[in-house]
Amino acid sequence: MKLNVVSIEKELVRVQAEGDISSHDFTPDGRNPFEVVLGSRWAAHQVVVDMRGVPFLDSSAIGWLMHSRRDFERGGGLIVLHSIQPRVRQILDLLRVGKAVPLVENETAALVVVTAAAAGVRMESPAGATPVHAAPAARKAPTASKAARPKPTRGKARRSRAA
Repeated sequence: MKLNVVSIEKELVRVQAEGDISSHDFTPDGRNPFEVVLGSRWAAHQVVVDMRGVPFLDSSAIGWLMHSRRDFERGGGLIVLHSIQPRVRQILDLLRVGKAVPLVENETAALVVVTAAAAGVRMESPAGATPVHAAPAARKAPTASKAARPKPTRGKARRSRAA
């Protein structure tokens, strides 16, 4: 994997990822590849990663993304992945990485997520525009009549044993 900084605008960093992302990309000293490219304050940035040049990733890459997301959250930053190849997207969706790391269709959608995050709204994948923590959707509470109804039984009714 190769990470290239495309642009830096205040705290927004555009990064382009290229090549397979696998265990070979992570050093034994545990240094995050984002730290190598962005420096020691890497987790304080809003990082938009263009994934169109990544044809494959393995479990090490998933672990790296999840640890990076946690570090971005702790550091006050954010990571958003966009333009993901179908094969890679399928793996990310299967493992539900989008629940933790926003996965969006293109750079414009990624910038919407960054803007929303700055306003205090966290976005989730796969649609890339579903608020997660802003205002949870109101769910209908079960009515008292539904909650009070006994569950149907099959076969003979059983007596409860008295102790």
